[in-house]
Amino acid sequence: MIKFFRKIRQNLLMENKTGKYFKYAIGEIILVVIGILIALQINNWNENRKIEQSGKEYIKEIYKDLKIEISNIDEILNSLSDQYNGTEYVLNVFESKNKVVKDTILFTKNHWAPSRLFIIERDLNTFDKLKSSGQSSLLKNDSLSNLLDKFYKNFDIRISNFKEYPLQIRMDLRRAAFPIGNMNDFKYEMENSKLSSAFIKEFLNNEVIYKYLLSILKTCRYNTNFFKELKNEALHLINLMEVEYPRLINK
Repeated sequence: MIKFFRKIRQNLLMENKTGKYFKYAIGEIILVVIGILIALQINNWNENRKIEQSGKEYIKEIYKDLKIEISNIDEILNSLSDQYNGTEYVLNVFESKNKVVKDTILFTKNHWAPSRLFIIERDLNTFDKLKSSGQSSLLKNDSLSNLLDKFYKNFDIRISNFKEYPLQIRMDLRRAAFPIGNMNDFKYEMENSKLSSAFIKEFLNNEVIYKYLLSILKTCRYNTNFFKELKNEALHLINLMEVEYPRLINK
């Protein structure tokens, strides 16, 4: 093709057709420019297609992450429920008239519930990585990005709040109930399925322990409400994604 154009130019020059030569040269330049623009457009189209495909893959991974977050939140809610029920049981005995324990095995089981320690964490996920790399725009959905950002910020706040006070109050209860106050009391818990009558009597007459139990009951109630709200936020995000990306999510 290049040889063909060169031959035409040479013929025009040899025939001394300068005017036609310049017109032809301009036309050739225009064709070259158009060719370059088309090539750039195709290249941009390919790049945009890759970016769009990458965004779709991130959407699918974020959707999976949210499903996992809901499962993790359900585990937290179950732990809080067990702790709340156990604490309430023990408090009912504290507040009873004679503080009589008829079933020491059942009391022992519930007695451990308030001081049960469970750590709330969340793993680094797809949206975290996108955000930290400054690539959240790949999702091409500002509304979804903002909701995801809000959800994970709320999740981190819940985790931080739980570590700050509820976890500490449970450790304080352990120290009040067991002077050892270290990992040995966990071993004691595992090895003793039935508390002695002397221990139960002393335990039920300890006002400090009673106050700790009240605090734990309150924190269980508050955190249960907070994590239920968080679960609803995650469910809302999942429903939103299923509506906006039905084919993508179902693949």
